[in-house]
Amino acid sequence: MSATLPSLLQWYKLKRKYAGENCIIQPFHKIIARSLTDLVLGKLDRPNLMILMPPRMGKTDLGDISFTAWAQSYFPDAEHILTAYASDLAITNTKMIRGILTSDWYDSMRSEEFGCHPFMSGDTAGGRQDFFHTMEGGSIKGVGMGSGITGFGAGKLRQEYGGCIMIDDPLKAQDYKSAAMRLAAISYINNTLKSRRNNQSTPLVLIMQRLHPNDPAGMLLKEERDKWTVIQIPALDENNKSIWEERISTQELLDMKEANPELFWGQYQQNPTEANGCIFKPNWWRYWHDIVQVERRITLKIITADTAFSAKDSADFTVYQCWGFEGISGAYLIDSIKGRWEFPDAMRHLKEFWSKHNTRNPGVTPASELWIENKASGQSIEQTIRRETHIPARAWEPNDKTSPDKVGRANQCTMPISTGRVYLPNPRLPGYQWVDGFINEHESFTNDDSHLFDDQVDTETMALLIWQQRGGGRGQIPIW
Repeated sequence: MSATLPSLLQWYKLKRKYAGENCIIQPFHKIIARSLTDLVLGKLDRPNLMILMPPRMGKTDLGDISFTAWAQSYFPDAEHILTAYASDLAITNTKMIRGILTSDWYDSMRSEEFGCHPFMSGDTAGGRQDFFHTMEGGSIKGVGMGSGITGFGAGKLRQEYGGCIMIDDPLKAQDYKSAAMRLAAISYINNTLKSRRNNQSTPLVLIMQRLHPNDPAGMLLKEERDKWTVIQIPALDENNKSIWEERISTQELLDMKEANPELFWGQYQQNPTEANGCIFKPNWWRYWHDIVQVERRITLKIITADTAFSAKDSADFTVYQCWGFEGISGAYLIDSIKGRWEFPDAMRHLKEFWSKHNTRNPGVTPASELWIENKASGQSIEQTIRRETHIPARAWEPNDKTSPDKVGRANQCTMPISTGRVYLPNPRLPGYQWVDGFINEHESFTNDDSHLFDDQVDTETMALLIWQQRGGGRGQIPIW
């Protein structure tokens, strides 16, 4: 591997500069570029990479065309296969990559900036537009989903990067409601593309917008979640702001959320829902509107924590929630925060969250318990928190007989929610915009475990099971 290998982001900026193109880099572009750089360097936690992002956000330019040209620049013998839902798109991308590598500005950039290889094209197979190869033995093949690909392969038999299979939007947006089209796409990935790997360690890169719970991304997550590093890029961030205001405004997204929630949560937030297949129904939740009234009702306040304590695993969040209980009659979600934090930051956020809700003010019930799920590292985490913060942390373990797994625990909590005993903050109240994401994660939580995120669900079920173990959910339904 070349010692002068720059990151994809560095290379992309120079590409834009030397090609005379305007270069606009948003924070999410940096996340994408870093994940693809880590893929080539072998630094990903899991072998394959899945990037889920909204349409018209530059995914093909950065994640497909520029990435492949960059990788071919430093590994000229690498073998790549590029595919998309239509053959003409895959072939166009292949032609654009060859155009970059044979351009005068690329040669200038190569010689003046970085030590990438000069591009030396071999015979392009009689003028074919869907394939070319290099004098060093590398190749790039463009093919549409469903098309024949016999005779072509991706990757080299070695440990360092030797190429990948790039899957860019494998399903046409208009076809997402067709079960046959969805099954055809996932079948092509599993039965055709995977068989084209020359090396079993050759990675797959899937870049797409979510369209349906059982689209190719959803099926792969259900079948082989542990093989994919997942990067999720929602159009509307946790602060209810557009990630690229000039491309699609915050107001447009908020209007879409109200007028077409299926489109909003699927293609733009990368979290599609299917009401008939989920455990938690959106109309089950009740809402409180006045925190003063809530504080007058509750007799116990606890904090539950689902901890990841690592920023490396893109699929996991650390979540802290504060719950208040009105005897055995009602449960009230009071506050929640989540983030991808390394241990020191997670500890800092936990101290701040505990301090916020442990305050003894007139008319306020202070949080008196902190429960942390006893995962593989849960016991040591709980002990560290008690030792270093003096917070009365407790390890929580589910009952393996009555709630053996996440889905079982979720189903145990449906009764108090469906009967109107669980209240959330009204998401229209100032400072409670996060409630929409909480509800959507629950609506996306499926019996077959095909959902992408469940950290907020895990933290909620922990709280409600603790409450139910004390008789909660059996009293008279609270009346507001």
